[in-house]
Parts: sequence; structure tokens; C-alpha cells
Amino acid sequence: MRILPDLRKTREIWVLAAPIVAGMVSQTVMNVMDTAMVGRLGATALAATGLGGVLSWTILGTFSQINVGTQAVASRRFGEKDFLSAGRALDNAILIAIVIGLISSGIFSFLLRDNLHFFTQDAGVVEEGKKYVFYRMMSGFPLMILMAHRGFFNGIGMTSLNMKVTILVNVVNIGLNYLLIYGNYGFPMMGTAGAGLATAIATFVGMIYFIWLGTREKRREPYQTYKLSNINRDGLWRVGRLALPAGIHALLVMAGISAFVAIVARLGTIEMAATNVCITVWSLAFFPVFGLGVATASLIGHRLGEGNPDAAEAYGWEAAKLGIFSMQALGLLFFLFPRWVLHFFTEDILVVEAGIIPLRMIGVFQIFDSMGLVLSQALEGAGFNKWVLKAEVSVNWGIFLPCTYLFAYTFNGGLIGAWLALGVYLMTYAGLVMWKFAQGEWKTVKV
Repeated sequence: MRILPDLRKTREIWVLAAPIVAGMVSQTVMNVMDTAMVGRLGATALAATGLGGVLSWTILGTFSQINVGTQAVASRRFGEKDFLSAGRALDNAILIAIVIGLISSGIFSFLLRDNLHFFTQDAGVVEEGKKYVFYRMMSGFPLMILMAHRGFFNGIGMTSLNMKVTILVNVVNIGLNYLLIYGNYGFPMMGTAGAGLATAIATFVGMIYFIWLGTREKRREPYQTYKLSNINRDGLWRVGRLALPAGIHALLVMAGISAFVAIVARLGTIEMAATNVCITVWSLAFFPVFGLGVATASLIGHRLGEGNPDAAEAYGWEAAKLGIFSMQALGLLFFLFPRWVLHFFTEDILVVEAGIIPLRMIGVFQIFDSMGLVLSQALEGAGFNKWVLKAEVSVNWGIFLPCTYLFAYTFNGGLIGAWLALGVYLMTYAGLVMWKFAQGEWKTVKV
């Protein structure tokens, strides 16, 4: 892999990635504003939404991997010029999304709410977190429909649609936060519950908008989407067999992150609040690079569909370089000015002081995180989902969580020890993903 960027490939990647990254940046802004707005309510509310957010996304992130299977199938068929089969991927994905959306909104909203006490012993955090997770999980149904559309349109290269929807969702969410968290303009003051409800309503608005964009006549040709006749066993199987490993992957990884948060929560409310802020700040770099990885997955699917695996590999390495450059810019900010960054989210001096060293660690580990993130999505775009599942879950549960407990408690490292374990996790996983991508086995996977 050459160190300097290939300008032609860089330009092609960014043409596709720019709208996705713009949408991810707006997603990051939403998360930042959520945390900053809730942070004004105090450390308990901040800890509650942090814990509730991780637990909610453990479920929602698992089910939303329907977009991975949809994108992999749509991008490969697009590369093969089989546009009708690409369109069928969307309709089959929508049916799957309806089923899992009803499960996530209907069952898990109550399940998480009633079992939050298993994750923290702080009664105040439990009480605030219950209200937040209940409303947050109500976004499950519209989110799944939205994700099915996202996977399809990203797969066929129409990434600007996802950008428009994401920006709309974030604008609506921030506006509703202002009204519902604080009770402005005659709305009820709901606190943390208002933050969860705002997300659910904004996601529903985004779902309606995505469906409207998709049903416009000029978007339907030549894919012939939104037809019941497109739904069949083969179509469901093709999307489902790729989405399932991705979903299990997301579930186990997020369960690992939830366990990490639970371990930190037992250190104290201040440590939990600081961790929530640091995770939010981490997303400032994470989400844009995630968008770059999504674009890379589509490009690799296109090149493999065209029968050009060497070009697919070249795009993967190029995107990995771009991810490193992108993440390190923010990494320097986190390392050099952690106090200033933390003060944006909370005025609690104890939370700020607790978060300084973990935030500096994030700045250092960015290079490994970006490499692992981009190349793992490249492998998933090629249909190599099962290996990605095994690799990250092994590192997450076999190395990360044991190290978190050892560093935080056995070695008395506390919060700093816990975040050091996260660094070990990111470095190990990045090394594994680089090795597997370089081997090239993924080039022969059938989708």
C-alpha cells in the first residue's frame, strides 16, 4: 500500500462518500447536542442517557444491520448491471424491517425499561434512564424502515438521499430536544424522557421522508421497487443471510460496550458521566469515518460485480488511508485541548477532570480505530461478514472486557485503566482486519 493518496481514487471515493459523511457529521452534531443539552441537567441525567443510549443502541444497532445485507446485495447487482434484482433487494429488506421493527419497538422498549437496574446500582440513574430508554426504543420501527432504504440507495450509489434524510432527522431531533427536555414554549418539561421522545419522533419523520423520496417515479426506474411481486424466498434469503451475521456482530459488540459501560458505572456516577461525554466526543471522529467505510463497501461491491477484484482491493486501502488522515485531525484536538472539549458538554468540574486522560487516549488511538473501521466495512461490503463477526467478537469479549476489569479493578486503574483496555481492543482488532484484507480471500465470496 503506497503511503501518499492516489488522487484519482481519492476523488472517486469522496464523490460517493461525501454525502454519507455529511449525513454522519450531522448525526454527530445531533449526538453532541443531545449530550450537551442533557448535560445541563446534571451528572445523574448525563449518566442515565449515556447508559440508556448504549443499551438502546445494543438492540437497535443489531436490528439495523439490515442495511448491511441490503447494501451488499444491491451494490453487487448494480455492478453486474442487474438493476431489477437490485430493486428487489429493497422490497425484501422492507418486509424484514417491518418484522424486526415491531419487535424492537414493541417488546424491547418495555424489556429495557424494566431491567435497567441490572446495569447500575445508582437509583437516580436508574429512574432517569428508565424514562429515556422507553421512548428511545420507540424509534425502532421507523429506524428499521429507514435503514432498509439507506442500504439500498447507498448500494446503488445514490448516497445523497441518505444525507438529506439524516440531516432532516437531526434538525427535527435538536428542535424537539429544546422543546421537550426543558419545557420551552408551553411544552411539558420531560428531562431525559424528552430526549428519548424527540429521537423517536424525529426518526419517524425521517422514515416518511425516505419513503417519499423513494416512491418518486424517477427514483423507481430502472429498479422497479415497491412491488409485492418482488418479495420472494430467494430475495429474503440473500438479504437475510448477510444481515444476520452483521446483526449478531453488532449485538455482541454492543453488548461488550454495554458491559464496558456497566463496569465503569460501578466506579461511580462521575466516572459514568465522564464516559458518556468521552463516547460522544469519540463519535465526532467515528461517524465521519464510518460514512467513509459505507461508501467503500459500495465501491467494492461495484468493482466485484464488474469482475475487477484488484480494483476493489485498491479502493479499500485508499479509503483506509483517508480514514486515518480524517481521524487524526480530530485526534490532535482531543489530545491537545481535552479540557476545552469537555467543558462544551458539561459544567461539572468533577466530570471534566475525570474525562481529561480518557479523552487524550481517544486522540492517540484514532489511527487504529479508523483502520479497523474502514477495512471491516470493506470486508462486509464484499460479503465476508462471518469472518468480521468472529474476529471482532473474539477481541471484544476475549481481550477487551477481561482487560477492562483487570485494569480498572484488579490493577486499581479505575477509569483510566478501563479506557486503556479500549485502546488495546482497537489496536488488536485493527491488526487482525488489516491482515485479513491483505490476504484477499474476500475477493471470491459470492453474494
